[in-house]
Amino acid sequence: MKICICTTPIRRIPTDYPPFGSMSIIQSLRKIGKDARFYNIDYFRYSHNEIKAYFKINQFDIVGISAVVSTAYAYTKYLSSLINRVSPNTLIIVGGNLAASAEILLRKCKVDICVVGDGELTIQALVRVLNGRPLNLDTLRTIKGICYLEKDGEFFFTGYGEILSSKDIEWPDYSILDADGSLPHFISDNIDERLFGYDGVVEFGKKVAWIVTAKGCVNQCTFCHRWEKGYRVRPSGQVIEHVRYLIKQYNVGCIIIADENFGSDINHANEVASGLGALGVIWSVAGVRTRTVSKESLQHWKDSGCYMAIFGVESGSLKMLRVMEKNATVEMNTNAIKWTGEVGLGTIIQLVIGMPGENDKTIEETIEFLKEISSSVKWWKGKTASDLISINYAQALPGTPLYEYARQHGLIGADVNEEEKYLINISDIDAYHTDHFVNATDLPLLQVLTWRPLITAHLDAHHYRSQYGVDNRLSLLQVAWYYIGIFWIRLSKIIKRRFSGILKRDVPPPSSMTQGDTGNRIGKSGYFNIHAGFKYAPLLFNPITAHIFKPLLLITTAVRFSKTPMQILRLLFANAFWSMKFSLSAQNLDGISLRKTIAIMPSKLGHNHDDKMLPLRKGR
Repeated sequence: MKICICTTPIRRIPTDYPPFGSMSIIQSLRKIGKDARFYNIDYFRYSHNEIKAYFKINQFDIVGISAVVSTAYAYTKYLSSLINRVSPNTLIIVGGNLAASAEILLRKCKVDICVVGDGELTIQALVRVLNGRPLNLDTLRTIKGICYLEKDGEFFFTGYGEILSSKDIEWPDYSILDADGSLPHFISDNIDERLFGYDGVVEFGKKVAWIVTAKGCVNQCTFCHRWEKGYRVRPSGQVIEHVRYLIKQYNVGCIIIADENFGSDINHANEVASGLGALGVIWSVAGVRTRTVSKESLQHWKDSGCYMAIFGVESGSLKMLRVMEKNATVEMNTNAIKWTGEVGLGTIIQLVIGMPGENDKTIEETIEFLKEISSSVKWWKGKTASDLISINYAQALPGTPLYEYARQHGLIGADVNEEEKYLINISDIDAYHTDHFVNATDLPLLQVLTWRPLITAHLDAHHYRSQYGVDNRLSLLQVAWYYIGIFWIRLSKIIKRRFSGILKRDVPPPSSMTQGDTGNRIGKSGYFNIHAGFKYAPLLFNPITAHIFKPLLLITTAVRFSKTPMQILRLLFANAFWSMKFSLSAQNLDGISLRKTIAIMPSKLGHNHDDKMLPLRKGR
């Protein structure tokens, strides 16, 4: 049986996060004597003709498409159609978080089966059944964790399958990446691009590698599409042995821990920290929960080689934290960030705004929260505070209460065709883009779009005043010259880039193109939305421009987010009409999780049926 596992491109540049999901499926198949080829489209970005030729020549029996996120829908549809066209006998399986839209994938794409949740055990059972053709639906029904269409066209979900225990989770076999030549991209020598907040010395020639010490999540945030059940940590001794292997085999000196919940088992986290410290590597960690750390644990991490810890803070409003079901308070968030700065660890402040119930008051609360923690954050020297803050508008993704809220309120269509239109609209878009944003706030869109620059402007102004200890008023001429200077710098860059292109020299390769002026891969990776470009804060330092700051912000935001003059006028008129009514948000979500307010609607297919998508819509 010929099997291929392939990835989908999900960001504008290839991610440097290893394809651990695809690798684990390949390793799982090896356990039952099946070898699978790996076709890493995300890294190699093969052309249409290259992909077409590859699948036409190989004629695989099974192709597994790893669709990690729901923004991969359009590409998954394209890829499955292409494979089906050149290799019609190939059975196509889709796994990953996109499987939360299983019914749409099965009805609208050339997809035969969707795998829901952990795929390592499910793929073994599937391959055993698929080894014998023709396909036996009676046997297929016995496999948990899959979705498919019955002979009569009815959607069928077999129910959630078994989750991997901690002892069954394998460490990645990097020979898979070595075989196609991509390993240097994932275990790279670009440490300088990752040492954000590190002020020590790194031995020359050392490499950086990612590890995952646990699977699953302890929380169920109402905007998060990660609906894998259970939280399982790998024994700390095994974690250290794996890192020791990376050091010996690949000369690794920097570790990025990519857990969703590092520190949720604080004893385990501290054991891992001690082990890493003993090995002499430096390391960073993201996905830490503010409610699980203490100043003592953060100090221990720092003493053990940690240089950066990143939390999912999301909001400085208690109301919004409850709507998101963060199971954290503003006080917990404040303490965690303050302790992080006090022990000398770097961080990136991450916010999610625009959830149902968000309004000007909750945004003001978030601004006040940022002002309070500002003095504790280890900001970049010579940079503004907003160069280290990531603000995303909430993205309604299938399998989340936010998505179902949008369906319930008519913001996303309730039937399969309309849902597919939405999935196509959000495809190939990073979370920081506003093109995909579904406004579920009951406020005009323009008002909502001003929140991000409003937050960054007030944070930058507060940071500058705190840093220099004076009010630092600017004259109108100084404000004008600041923006003239910004315009000239940007114009010069455009001219230089075009001139360099004409001369065919000094043109950076695609993998090193920067976003904004951060010059750092963190700023361009798509993981964070760091605005290192246009700044509104200078407007707050002059009495006249400060007085008209909000109208100026509304106008500039309308211009930035509109493609035509008519769109600008529509946004401004809708906002003015709302202002004249002195409207307030009608949403009454104070202290209530969004999950408790939604009524999940079944799919509308034009006939009555038992909607077996409901378990997927509810999540785990």
